[in-house]
Amino acid sequence: MDLKKRVLLLGSGYVAAPAIEYLTLDPGTQVTVASVMMNQAEKLAARYPNTTAVMLDVTSQQSLLESLVKDHDVVISLLPYQHHAMIAEHCIRKKVNLVTASYVCPALRELQSRAEEAGITMVCEMGLDPGIDHMLAMECIDQAKEEGCTVESYISYCGGLPAPESAGNPLRYKFSWSPRGVLLNTLNPATFVKDNKVMTFPPGGALLEAAAPMDFMPGFDLEGLPNRDSTTYARLYGIESAHTVLRGSLRYRGFSGAISGFVKLGLITTDPFPAGDSSNRPASWKDLISHLIGVPASASTEAFHDAVCDKLGRDQGKMEVLKWFGMLGDNPLPQADSVLEAVTKHLEAKLHFEPGERDMVILRNEVGVRGHGGELETRRAELLLFGEPGGHSAMARTVGFPAAIVARMLMDGEIERKGLVLPLSRSIYGPVLQRLSARGLCISRTCPDTGEACRPNLRHASLLPGPTLP
Repeated sequence: MDLKKRVLLLGSGYVAAPAIEYLTLDPGTQVTVASVMMNQAEKLAARYPNTTAVMLDVTSQQSLLESLVKDHDVVISLLPYQHHAMIAEHCIRKKVNLVTASYVCPALRELQSRAEEAGITMVCEMGLDPGIDHMLAMECIDQAKEEGCTVESYISYCGGLPAPESAGNPLRYKFSWSPRGVLLNTLNPATFVKDNKVMTFPPGGALLEAAAPMDFMPGFDLEGLPNRDSTTYARLYGIESAHTVLRGSLRYRGFSGAISGFVKLGLITTDPFPAGDSSNRPASWKDLISHLIGVPASASTEAFHDAVCDKLGRDQGKMEVLKWFGMLGDNPLPQADSVLEAVTKHLEAKLHFEPGERDMVILRNEVGVRGHGGELETRRAELLLFGEPGGHSAMARTVGFPAAIVARMLMDGEIERKGLVLPLSRSIYGPVLQRLSARGLCISRTCPDTGEACRPNLRHASLLPGPTLP
């Protein structure tokens, strides 16, 4: 009789390998990698023990997906978030636990009660950001409350970047996760609270104008951009008393200004190509941009460049970025069904990590705490992690390991709560942070106001429930 525990891993991309590595450390665990990229999946299966590969397109092979879910003890989805509600439906029907590493979408949130009724657990937002950021926040907040303190501010910034020596391009960026996701994030709206004032930036690229220089780790020359709706975390983290709640993304300084040129030209959009007839689709970057900004395709190169420069506010820096990427001439467009897909393919070809190059993850949480005696103290948690040339990237480790650790906890019965769960309770974040440390993800916790290291109190880790998902 086969007594192995079985994990279905959906996706074979950037962050899959560390998850498989962690799971297969236990010889009693069998991993099935299901992916539309069969070549990638087969390479992973050949690299790790007790691992098999299956060809699966979740958008068109629903019966196969259902059969695979039924035959496993837990599903880890590393696919884009838009697939998660559909995958969750199968997990609910077959009573199989689910782990995801991306934000909870509304469609998935609506399955909360059904997951509870089915007696399954869906642990979501179990990666780096969201994921490790949640856990470090709650670790600090819980400890402050136990000490009788009030949380007055919470600021968190996180970014996956190329290491400085690998950042030699105009965006100072390379893709360590979904290129499409990176580009679309620049169009997101953003809301946060600063000194009790709500700051809002509408969708369409406005948040790029909100980029601000970061004064910590000055050697990296970073900038920060607000990330989504930070205001929801006051309730989620139980810090309604805070006058400042801000979550943001980190980039090297200059990224926002450079990528805003793409936004101004209409290049970051999910709209299909302008021409319905494929024979009339733009053939070159000049053709496409001419159409997007209303310049005749027959315009001279000089007139085209002048019109583009006008659209960019006569910003020569933005022009140089486009020239560097070869997007102001007759270079052919990649085969694609939309403008965004063409841009994604083009940038991915230019901004991939070369052999021997490494990425970098920076995460910094800063919590302002008011003691019961009235004193104000700042507490910080920082993670700085570099990728391993020839091994796992920093991004892969900080997403793949947390997801795999929680999957293992589900299989071992360490997580008892049912329904939709985020890693906000000490019973989850305590063991996960400890096990991440054992995998080399070293987090520094300091109180710079006192010059002392913060030592998290993990007593009674299994006894303290966290807030439920709203």
